[in-house]
Amino acid sequence: MFTVDHSLHLAVPLARVWRLLADVDRYRDWHPFVILKRDSDEPRKITYTYRRRGAEQFTVETEISKLDRQRIIAWRVGVRWVLEIEESFVVAKEVQGTHLVHGMCCTGFLAFLFWPLFRRGLRNVLMLTDRSLAAHLKRATTIARYSQPRRGL
Repeated sequence: MFTVDHSLHLAVPLARVWRLLADVDRYRDWHPFVILKRDSDEPRKITYTYRRRGAEQFTVETEISKLDRQRIIAWRVGVRWVLEIEESFVVAKEVQGTHLVHGMCCTGFLAFLFWPLFRRGLRNVLMLTDRSLAAHLKRATTIARYSQPRRGL
């Protein structure tokens, strides 16, 4: 088992970062590699699609493994004992914004066998994903898309 983390400071309020992370159906808007789709009948179940330029995408059914409102969201994909990868986003409020830790925890025989290769590749995936997330949060359209409707009007 090994874990790879990447952290960054976002000059954005925690609630705004959390809304983006918790809205799994919109990951396709900002995540360069993953498309998630929530099951309308069972909200913890999701369809996970991994896409990469020049390679075929693959899709699996999984479920959210960790969910603590405005703190952590994670899901796990893979085959138990062979290779499982849990991707997580942990957020914490800072004085001027939000601290984000994006991580991947790999378990299983293949993770043990190929950890040097996986580790380097996963670190690059984390950095590219976090860069894409930060760029999406900087766009002004994010505020409008995730704003709450006014009540009483």
